[in-house]
Amino acid sequence: METAHPLPVSSAKLRLARRQILAIAATAILLAAALFGLGRWRTAAFPVTLVFDGDAVQLTTHAASPEALLARLGYHLRPEDSLRVEGAWGPDARVVVARARPVQVLADGRSREVWTRAQHVAEVLADAGLALAPRDIMLLGDHQVAGEDALPPTEWRPPEHRRNAHPWQMTPVPLALTILRATPVQVVDEGGVTRTIWTQAETVAQALAENDIRVNPGDVTLPGLETKIEPGLRIFIRRATPITILVDGQTIETRTREKTVGDALREQGILLAGEDRVHPPLDEEVHEGMTIRITRVQERVEYEEELLPFETVWEPDDDLLIDTRRVGQEGQPGVLRRRYRVRYEDGQEVGRELEDEWVAQEPERKVILYGTKIVPRTAMTPDGPITYWRKIRAYTTSYSPSRSGTDPSLPWYGRTRLGYKAGKGVVGVDPSVINMGQKLYVPGYGFAVAGDTGNISGKHVDMGFDDDNYESWHWWSDIYLLWPPPPSYAINYILPNWPRYKGSRNPYQGLVQEAP
Repeated sequence: METAHPLPVSSAKLRLARRQILAIAATAILLAAALFGLGRWRTAAFPVTLVFDGDAVQLTTHAASPEALLARLGYHLRPEDSLRVEGAWGPDARVVVARARPVQVLADGRSREVWTRAQHVAEVLADAGLALAPRDIMLLGDHQVAGEDALPPTEWRPPEHRRNAHPWQMTPVPLALTILRATPVQVVDEGGVTRTIWTQAETVAQALAENDIRVNPGDVTLPGLETKIEPGLRIFIRRATPITILVDGQTIETRTREKTVGDALREQGILLAGEDRVHPPLDEEVHEGMTIRITRVQERVEYEEELLPFETVWEPDDDLLIDTRRVGQEGQPGVLRRRYRVRYEDGQEVGRELEDEWVAQEPERKVILYGTKIVPRTAMTPDGPITYWRKIRAYTTSYSPSRSGTDPSLPWYGRTRLGYKAGKGVVGVDPSVINMGQKLYVPGYGFAVAGDTGNISGKHVDMGFDDDNYESWHWWSDIYLLWPPPPSYAINYILPNWPRYKGSRNPYQGLVQEAP
């Protein structure tokens, strides 16, 4: 019998160490293989661009096809969706997806869901296999639309309980399209003309108006205009005879079922009075296209008034100061009255006969009182005190011998109308305003005498200067006529109201202090 002898302790430890080394080596080999496979897997992935309903996203994928890519993303194409690959499938490919949207179509008593990529309402109807009849109405939501109207942009929302999502996870908000069908109705017009109309109206009157079928006064509809519209309804129209009535400046286009002109006018509520004329006569039969003319005839007594102008007279008043006025009596126009007999046809006058004429009121003249009272008045001037009997506001200009327009070779050169030597202190005036020889004072000019005339008219005073001290004047000035006054017969109490030049600013204004 053989007995087994135990190995030395060192041999057992050696075998254990070998097994541990082998296990570690195997693990390292497996880890290296896994890392190599992961690298190869990563190396095999490629980049693509996914455009989902206009939103572009950059992705890296191993998918063998665009459909596989979408499936890995959890999106499954609908038959109505559009998928387009720009370039060959592979690195840098561009995948464009245009999704259909749902439209809930309610028509003909049933509701259907249509998925469509339509841009206009008419395309949705085509996708739904529906057609419109005349007068059908379409509502998109609660707004009426037409076939050529564009659909609103698609509204996308994320899945429930989420605020954001990838484009392929977004869901479209459905649209609601409702078709309100019109009711077919037959219209039989007088003469046997039959047509079918489509209407949304509730009554016969509304259906006819909606389809531009006019019902004129005198026409009769069966059933009546207020009858409710129902499917299969037939409307009969009995037409009246069209006529034209010309009356009171109006043209009435109407229809009647009456037989005579008189009855047609009575039907329209048109009354005749007095000498009114009718053509054709009242007993003539009505026929299509007839024109009935009514001429209104009236005779009236009319009065005409003509104003007779009143006379304006000027009268002196010794109690009024010179150059003051007041109205002594207001004028009143007279009235000439005439009576006519006037004949009108259709409101237009065709004859007028004068029956009488008389003065109903005599005109009253207007009296203006002008002052003739003259009292001495005083004022303080830069040249000393003055006493004057009249102050005239006049337009003042200036001249000198060389500026007078007189040829120096003429014997009267440098002489005034009264024979004075032209120069400072002699002024030209209108003798009908200021008497020749009148002494006067002009602020800024000084004392002077009215000794020249020239081309002067109205309240205009031409200030004389020597050639070597000439000053240019062209403004309004106060002219003080110095005491004593001329005889009453030589005074013009009513001065003219010209000239009316604007003039420049008077630099000598305010130099004279008049006594109150």
